[in-house]
Amino acid sequence: MGNADKKIAFLINPASGNASARKKGREMAKAVRSMNSYSLYETKSPEELIALTAELAQKNYRAIFACGGDGTLNLVSSQLTGTETAMGIIPLGSGNGYARHHRISMQWEEAIKVAESPIVSLRDTALFNGFHFLNIAGVGYTAKISHEFKREEHRGLKGYMKTVFKNLKMDAFNTRVTNEHGQWEGKAWMVDFCNGSQWGNNFRVDPAARDDDGAISAVIFRKANPAKIPVIGFRLASGSIHKSSYVYRISGSKFTMEFEGKRPLHLDGEAAAIIEKTAEIEVVSKSLIVWTRG
Repeated sequence: MGNADKKIAFLINPASGNASARKKGREMAKAVRSMNSYSLYETKSPEELIALTAELAQKNYRAIFACGGDGTLNLVSSQLTGTETAMGIIPLGSGNGYARHHRISMQWEEAIKVAESPIVSLRDTALFNGFHFLNIAGVGYTAKISHEFKREEHRGLKGYMKTVFKNLKMDAFNTRVTNEHGQWEGKAWMVDFCNGSQWGNNFRVDPAARDDDGAISAVIFRKANPAKIPVIGFRLASGSIHKSSYVYRISGSKFTMEFEGKRPLHLDGEAAAIIEKTAEIEVVSKSLIVWTRG
């Protein structure tokens, strides 16, 4: 490997994922150091991760590998959007939705091989009231769970499911979602805007979603009886949620969402702001270079 490889960096978020994911992160870091070919950084805070990504992009790094979950990818991609520096992915998070969307191996030993022979592509990102997101963002039940999950001791699927079962009450709200193709109005349980196809752990919100078509989809979960949660969960896990009578999907490049009261927002599965009454969501077409492996 030549000196050019030094312009590839691996940024690790040591707090990502559960204990197993953190162990994998330590193993991967040790392996990268032994290669003596790439730059390796372990960050201690989101602010440090953001600043370091921006700094490396300004230094014209070829690629920066975000080593963590969707939250880590969100922070790294927010600084690489519109630059000539590509983002690579080492999935070390709880759900790894965006990595699974791109069929990145969950084994770091395989995922790291992307650096040797990447497939380079331009991908869409999106904005929710000006906040960057890469995979999925939304309000309602998923956002509520994200805010509650942030306080949960146990990460990973086990911790996430524990949070879900502790918060089964569905707080439906009146909303209107409008884009260039149409409008939906009624009581919604949650509304997620999808650039990617899944939340993580292969729970697919919009199995048909692409992040290279200049569009995002609004997936609206209508108000349903709590007894329907297991059925909805099965459809999410089996990739058949589009067949549910409780789900409405509309695709487009720009949306307006009006709703009652104040609602929590999640960005790529991470608890974000509390928003009120209205939101603007739009795609930023072909704005991020991503490295994957065929």
